[in-house]
Amino acid sequence: MNKLHLTFIGTEYSGKRTLGRRVALWRGSKTGNDDLINLPPEACAFHDHFVLPWVVHELGHEQHRGLSEKKILDLNPDLLEHFQRYQFEYHMGPGFAGDDHFLIDWFYADAVYAPLYYGYGAPGSYAARWEYAEHAEERVLQDMPQMILVLIKSRPEVIRDRLSRGESEFPQRHAGSLFKEKDTEFVSDAFQKLFDQSKITRKFEIDTSDASVDESLDEFISKVEPLLS
Repeated sequence: MNKLHLTFIGTEYSGKRTLGRRVALWRGSKTGNDDLINLPPEACAFHDHFVLPWVVHELGHEQHRGLSEKKILDLNPDLLEHFQRYQFEYHMGPGFAGDDHFLIDWFYADAVYAPLYYGYGAPGSYAARWEYAEHAEERVLQDMPQMILVLIKSRPEVIRDRLSRGESEFPQRHAGSLFKEKDTEFVSDAFQKLFDQSKITRKFEIDTSDASVDESLDEFISKVEPLLS
């Protein structure tokens, strides 16, 4: 079976992690991967540690996750920029090119959130994150040409409603979020623009506004399977 390299992007409360877990379980059932088949309920198997303050991988780091995700916000913007760049570059390494590789947000989120919340990465500045995303994609296309980019989105009013009600299968994932309700349209539009301008041609969108998780999974499968044949 062909390897699956997959990146989900989109605003908070669009359902990336919830759908990601279902995708991982589906992939496990197709490949016989026991790690995916026996995925703990709190996990989604995607690398989802690129948006502050959630910078610690979900499994195997329980002894320091709480402290690390608290202390990361004490770093000055320049150190934050260095740390984030290390994370992005690390996941472009050859060790990730051979097998299935699942990511949420990756370097794309920094193009949206770094200028808005982190204090670095604005257009025209040192380490401008929008420009970085463009260059990073060139490397992805070279080293991981089978990468599939998926925009997970919902209408702004749906995002705001989920946020106000705390509607999520992973409430701990949203604890301490820097995302502000007032920024919903801006953030949603920015992710849409990143997706539309992406050089990655193996890509598609999933709108979770009115769909159940099972319906979104069915849509994902119907769109991804032709890319894996």
